[in-house]
Amino acid sequence: MKKVTNLESYKHMLLKREGDLKASKGLIDEDADYEDALFDCENYWDSRLDHGNFGFIQRQNSKPELMYLKGKFCQFVQYKKKDGKKILEVPSKDTDLSQCILVEYTGIYEGFHENGSLEINAEFVNGLLHGRFIHLNTAFKKIREYSFFKGKKHGLGIIYKKDETNRVSSITHWQHGFRDGEVMRFNDEKIQKLTTFSYRRGELYERSK
Repeated sequence: MKKVTNLESYKHMLLKREGDLKASKGLIDEDADYEDALFDCENYWDSRLDHGNFGFIQRQNSKPELMYLKGKFCQFVQYKKKDGKKILEVPSKDTDLSQCILVEYTGIYEGFHENGSLEINAEFVNGLLHGRFIHLNTAFKKIREYSFFKGKKHGLGIIYKKDETNRVSSITHWQHGFRDGEVMRFNDEKIQKLTTFSYRRGELYERSK
């Protein structure tokens, strides 16, 4: 047995053994790995001002315009007097932002393609995704949809084929950010074949043959 010199290398060795064991049992879900990597990458771009429309949420053409700050999506608002009371309103485009404050966004966010068609429709509560999220292509066909609870995927997640059929590619049950239950994946053949992957709180433990 190879000598382990520190805790970190021991951890990596255990993870490698676990991965090798899963591979030997056929317990690999490449589509899940890709989905998670893409989501992580999109979250990174959401946090940047120069997101370039690569984020999960952020689009340059959007309503309203949001800013990501300390793990929350926020909106610029300003105080205005109305009927002798101070209220918060969305500032106009020519408003000096130094006169505004950032608040955690609650409401419906819409992001648009360059041609003006709807791309992103997402529900927020207190700066976090909470409710339904839908991602559409320029032909107004669904690419993917999720349900969220306090910023975590929770409920059904559905991904659609990117071809002209727009059939369902996968259906995933999420619980507070973890896959939990059966994930159903459909191949690209005309008569689709179904493969199921069984998860328990994010851990894959069985795959159908």
